Amino acid sequence: MASINHSGDNPLRGLSPKIYRNLLAEIVSWAFFPPLVATVFFIFLVFWYSADLGQGVQWLVTVAPFLIVIPVIFFAVAYKLGWISDIDLSHRKERPIFLAVFIISLGVASLLLYILSVPKPFFVYAFSGLIMVIFASIITLSWKISFHTAVTTSVITAIVILGGMHFWPFLLLVPVIGWARVALKKHSIWQVIGGAFLAFAITVVIFHLFGSALGAKI
Repeated sequence: MASINHSGDNPLRGLSPKIYRNLLAEIVSWAFFPPLVATVFFIFLVFWYSADLGQGVQWLVTVAPFLIVIPVIFFAVAYKLGWISDIDLSHRKERPIFLAVFIISLGVASLLLYILSVPKPFFVYAFSGLIMVIFASIITLSWKISFHTAVTTSVITAIVILGGMHFWPFLLLVPVIGWARVALKKHSIWQVIGGAFLAFAITVVIFHLFGSALGAKI
């Protein structure tokens, strides 16, 4: 009976701890890619707050071109033309042109949500996201603040405000994301902390101005 050779069973065998660490950091970074996180939560809110499927589809069709389609098309064109070198916008000087387009698109999307008279919590979340992106974009002109930690913190903070304090453990994801960005040498520790702090502060302040405190449902 022929013996079974297990030497090639595990393709990852022999890889160094550093390679494992970087692989894990890449997985975390892609799982919490800012546009993906923001888009998934936005779609969730659309169908959570809409009265029925038809209204949800109407909101999505009206807003999606500005929130999703235009930024994606612009990014693809900018990448093709060499204005952007990678999907992470790793070079700080490449960020302003894309962020300017995204801010305008997000501003139009927020205005459309207001015109559509969506429920107050939905509009406040979109508006807080707009303000956060504006501040983060201004900061990134001179300091490469982390949009990974900023966007995820913004979303989780909104979840805690809208859903209650029992959702606070989701905030534990933020340091994991921060670790991944530092491990990949995309940001310094202070840049990931700065992104999280900025997003948390702005989201809490905006919701408070519209009548909600952290952990208190609207």
